[in-house]
Amino acid sequence: MLAALLVLPSSDISVPLAAGSEPRAPGPARWEQLVAANIVAVHAYQILLARKQPILDASCWPATSPADEELEALVAHQTALMNSGDAAKTWASGGTSSFQPERDLLPLLAAKLSLPKNLPVNAVTAYLSEKAPQHPRHEIRAVANLYQTVLEIERDGDRLQDLFSFYIRLGLPVYVGQLGLPGSDNDFLAAGRLLQGRSCASPFDLSAAAWQIAGRKIWNWGEKNLHIRDANVLAGELLAEPDVHALQPTMKALPAQRIAVIGHSFTMDLHWASPSAFVPIVTAMFARENPNVQFRQFQGGGLTSSRAFKNFYQDALAWRPNTVLLVLSNRTDEDLASLRKMGEGLRAAGVRVITFDDVFDSDSNEPAKHAQELEAARQSGIEIAPVSAILAASPARSLFRCLDHVHMTEPYHRLMAKQWLKLILNLEPATRTGRVSGDVLDATRAAILVARLRSSPWSSRVQRTEILPRSMDAGNLDIAGPE
Repeated sequence: MLAALLVLPSSDISVPLAAGSEPRAPGPARWEQLVAANIVAVHAYQILLARKQPILDASCWPATSPADEELEALVAHQTALMNSGDAAKTWASGGTSSFQPERDLLPLLAAKLSLPKNLPVNAVTAYLSEKAPQHPRHEIRAVANLYQTVLEIERDGDRLQDLFSFYIRLGLPVYVGQLGLPGSDNDFLAAGRLLQGRSCASPFDLSAAAWQIAGRKIWNWGEKNLHIRDANVLAGELLAEPDVHALQPTMKALPAQRIAVIGHSFTMDLHWASPSAFVPIVTAMFARENPNVQFRQFQGGGLTSSRAFKNFYQDALAWRPNTVLLVLSNRTDEDLASLRKMGEGLRAAGVRVITFDDVFDSDSNEPAKHAQELEAARQSGIEIAPVSAILAASPARSLFRCLDHVHMTEPYHRLMAKQWLKLILNLEPATRTGRVSGDVLDATRAAILVARLRSSPWSSRVQRTEILPRSMDAGNLDIAGPE
């Protein structure tokens, strides 16, 4: 029987593994096999990615062998393996299970892939082993596998989340807090500075800043997936705060209704910058206090009004909501025209339509264009809720911006959740279908500029958690819309 070569991550020891051999004995050895298989599969995917990049280190990213088809087969085996979490857990513990290791596990372990010591996954394995030596190797490597996956940012929403679910079902740790390590942004930056330069050139960023963001992502998603800090937890905390607690009778008395939200990533639960976003937090609050108020989100990263009109408008209208909140990017004339169409169409159907004067996304970098957006909203009868001055005046405003300088952290979403709740309860003034006064527009522009200056990661470094920017060259700053 032919034997393949499995190279253990962060080790120079090679272990021959027969493709048809029996799995190891139940217990830690089987946990190790399940983790090792995922590391192999992610590496296979990243080799395919590397082959589309300029020439990289061939010892880490072989150019021709294995063939693309073999690598794609390994990725497919991982997809199947991800669907066997409960059965795999029983099998690893030695119980009777439907899990069949020869289908997907053993082919991954038998793959002829070399995993050299200077791969990123092995660099982070070595770092975590040094910092948390009391933890078994398979626990260290499970967290390292998540780091390995998150460095390639296009898989944040699918394969990374699959791995979180798989490891949680197996009972393995999924973030460094479970290994006893601290989790501030400065802690992650310190780790990033140690990890920078330890790995071969790769098809993704391995700067200290990239490692810092990877650490924050893994921590926040770990706590979210474990329900340590998620929308439900934040909802409970906010409901216990005196100013929100006082609103509970009004929430309970609200008649049955439907509220739709069409929005970009600032409204979405699935994001790494915060345990949740203000929309799902308020949705969770009503689930506790008044489930007759129903919510439905129509969402997408970087969602513009033109995309929202094309992809979600008709579905939202067909749901027959009583209220619609629009949180969208508007960058072009087409976007503004689509915003007007949605506002006018929803209003004609008897729907209350709301937008905010500014949510401090990247659109408000250009006050003139932002004023056009507000004017388009006014023309179509959309209510404009003035939250920008509240955000700008918040004592926590310097903490709003997350490490990517675009998205928002928990303090922002807690404050916005309160504003959104009050709007639903008709407790906050909104500029309705009448004229938007010059004072409102001028106040909006001023609030935008003041908040931008105060929240700048460079002008307020002393007050903020330290962030290592990718480049101090303004031409390299990420000023794209929400993703």
